[in-house]
Parts: sequence; C-alpha cells; structure tokens
Amino acid sequence: MRDSSKVRLSEAATCLNYNLRRTSRLVNRYYEQALKPAGLRAGQFNLMVPVGLRGALSITQLAELLGMERSALARNLKPLERKRWVTVTVGADRRKRLVRLTREGRWSLRTAYPFWEQAQRELTSALTGSVLRGLLKGLRAASNAARTED
Repeated sequence: MRDSSKVRLSEAATCLNYNLRRTSRLVNRYYEQALKPAGLRAGQFNLMVPVGLRGALSITQLAELLGMERSALARNLKPLERKRWVTVTVGADRRKRLVRLTREGRWSLRTAYPFWEQAQRELTSALTGSVLRGLLKGLRAASNAARTED
C-alpha cells in the first residue's frame, strides 16, 4: 500500500462505527461476566428492563426503544419465552403482539439487578460525572443522527 493510501486509511481509525462497535463489544463482555452468576445475559437483561418498567409493550414499541429490527427482536425473545421469563401474546388489536414479563422473569430481573448495579458502578466510576454525561449525550445524538425511517 502506498504511503498516501495509508494516510487516508488512517483516518478510518476515527470511524464512529468502528469505535462504537469495539467499545460495545468490550462493555458487553464486562456486563456478561457480571450477570453470569444470575443466569442472565447482558442482552437478555437489556430486553427485559423496558418491559419490566412499562408492564407490557408491543413488539414494535420494544423494537423502537431498543433500536432493533422487529424480526431480530422476535428472535431474541424466543430464548426468554423458552425460559418462561416473558410471554408474547396477541393484543386487543389482533395485529399487535404484546411482550410481558412473567413472575419468573420479574424474579430473574430482580436477582440480576444487584450484579448489573455493581458492574454499572464499576464502569461509570472510571468516568468523571461530566465525562459520563457528555458520553451519554453524545451517544443519544449519534443514535438520533443514525435513525432511519423504514
């Protein structure tokens, strides 16, 4: 590769996608380890929290909250259904499917919460308050900028 090509390619090291994905993998691994004693994976925890907070959500609402495709969300809900942590039922409008936590799901979430809380505390303690606030604000801005209409 010529030197001029290497210089241009080195600009890719500042790629937002690369840096977010790399950080996401590392942070996800950290939470995976933290939640392991509770028998919950980080992605499962992240799927269950909004449902636990709101009671019941349609697949569409949950997918929008999580920034996921509905089909990917449906695939990710299957293991939670098999473990009987969530139910997916037809809503009053027969076209809607609603996701709810079961009693076992609420118990699993309560069991996992202290492990998540400890991991959250450990990771956020590495950042000062203003850095953490700036990071979260920047992530929201990037999410909003990347949002596409289907």
